[in-house]
Amino acid sequence: MPTALYYLHDPFAPEPNKAPRLGSAVVIMADGKILLEHRKDNFHWGIVSGDIHNAESFRHCAIRTAIEETGIHLKNEQLHELKLFDDPTRIVSYLEGNIYRMISVGFYADLFAIPETVCGDESLELRWVDPMELDRYHIIPTHIEILEEFFRKTKKSCKLDLNIFRRS
Repeated sequence: MPTALYYLHDPFAPEPNKAPRLGSAVVIMADGKILLEHRKDNFHWGIVSGDIHNAESFRHCAIRTAIEETGIHLKNEQLHELKLFDDPTRIVSYLEGNIYRMISVGFYADLFAIPETVCGDESLELRWVDPMELDRYHIIPTHIEILEEFFRKTKKSCKLDLNIFRRS
């Protein structure tokens, strides 16, 4: 049973009842493929992401989260900042009733070769995916906008309906 539901530009999303959650998200690309994580919290696919700890920067949060969720040890110079994702409609709702607005700094790393990965405790599976096959995966809405920014900024091609969460 899913323990989290993610919303973006959804008029039916619940209102947050807790302080916003801050974190980082990382698009990891290697050898032309994107690393996706099959998440335990909702059984959908996403990119590497996690909450920031009190004594760390967003960049350090991205590096730590990549290690915890994938076993990939990114170096500071491998991370490139995408932007701040702070749309007030970025919501996560948990089964126990806690509802948060999510604010994330997005990063990306474009590696030369596909590194060995180790599936973290919050993942069911890690998979390297051809960007032209992303439309085959149910990606959580809040990560689609980060992938969109990655493809826009890097001018790489993908096959994913990135406009499904656009405001009219």
